[in-house]
Amino acid sequence: MKKIAVIFSIWPLFLLGFAPMVFAADDVWRIGTIYPLTGPNSKNGIKNFDGVKIATQMINDRGGVLGKKVVLVSADAPDPQAAASEANRLITNERITAIVGTQSSSLSMAATVVAEKNKTFYIETEGVSGLITARGFKYLFRTTFSSGMMAAQIVDYVTDYLAPRLGKDAKDLRIAIVHEDGGFGTATSRGLTARSKARGLSVVANEGYSSKSTDLSGLILKLKRAKPDIILAAQYINDAILFHRQANELRLRGMIIGSTAGQGNPDFVKALGKDAEGIIAFGIPSEFSITKLPPEQKKEASEFIERYQKTHNGEYPNPTSFVGFAGAWILYKYILPRAGSLDPEKLRQAALSLDIPPGKGVLNWGIKFAGPDKKNAGQNLYASAGINQWQDAKLRLIFPREVAAADLRLK
Repeated sequence: MKKIAVIFSIWPLFLLGFAPMVFAADDVWRIGTIYPLTGPNSKNGIKNFDGVKIATQMINDRGGVLGKKVVLVSADAPDPQAAASEANRLITNERITAIVGTQSSSLSMAATVVAEKNKTFYIETEGVSGLITARGFKYLFRTTFSSGMMAAQIVDYVTDYLAPRLGKDAKDLRIAIVHEDGGFGTATSRGLTARSKARGLSVVANEGYSSKSTDLSGLILKLKRAKPDIILAAQYINDAILFHRQANELRLRGMIIGSTAGQGNPDFVKALGKDAEGIIAFGIPSEFSITKLPPEQKKEASEFIERYQKTHNGEYPNPTSFVGFAGAWILYKYILPRAGSLDPEKLRQAALSLDIPPGKGVLNWGIKFAGPDKKNAGQNLYASAGINQWQDAKLRLIFPREVAAADLRLK
């Protein structure tokens, strides 16, 4: 029987104690991976890939999937061109039919085009851009949340949780939306507006501006005239800092809730100091606590944390490692066993057949993918984003409650 050498980037092997091995092709599941292991996105790319590798260790130590071990054939993609090229190499040269990646939305957009063209099954573990699942692809499945889901989550949080804490009926709240006018801000604003309308909230202002602005006083004066109770902001870090400074100077009333791209950035608290206290940022979870998970999910997450800490000098895994683990674990535990094969058609049918409710899948997520006829084809509809709050100069996860590490604080 022909022997095939397992291909890894060299440094991940020794980071986790792997040594190169040789397997017979029919005796293992060969899964491709594409992550930015070098270049500007490598910090998060490596963390995300760490989660995938540990999930692979865990499933193999349990006997593999249907009695066969999983072998990762990995590729480094520092930029979109490399992502597309490496996807083509894995598919054409390595004969890979299932890929896990990509961490970055721009890399995912490039790699998944190649995968779809070649009818290769693709799991996206972290890229959140709504465009990824808006193209009607049949072989692409995103296990994590989307940008649209982040927007919907914060509106639902305001409606169902925050309004009662403020002693108000949600429909009596006056909501303002402000956003930078680039792709991120505009898309998020659309999501916030649509969800607010669906939940019956009163949007009294919706204002866009350039993230390169050096003076937002005109915008803030418009908001003062609208008298909002809550301001939902989709901003980057520089304009978020400017907005808050001028809002304080002009005494803008109303609770400001931003996103992790702006208000959740560590530079935000460095710039604003005590004025950042209590500010909420929706989007990527700042941390995960597993103490409230159901027993099975808690056991799996605990094992992941223990293995991660052993290879990272006791460091607790950050959210990007958790979602990397979750994506791979969904493939290994739920999709591949149902498919019984790496045939892309069988994998996609297995993925589409899943309907595991929230809290019963991985972490606090359930697993249900939107069908190819939906506008968000391949999206895990039960995945969850996070809502964070600055508390004592630390960004704490306050929602979802199942994985929250702190409670909401109101001034």
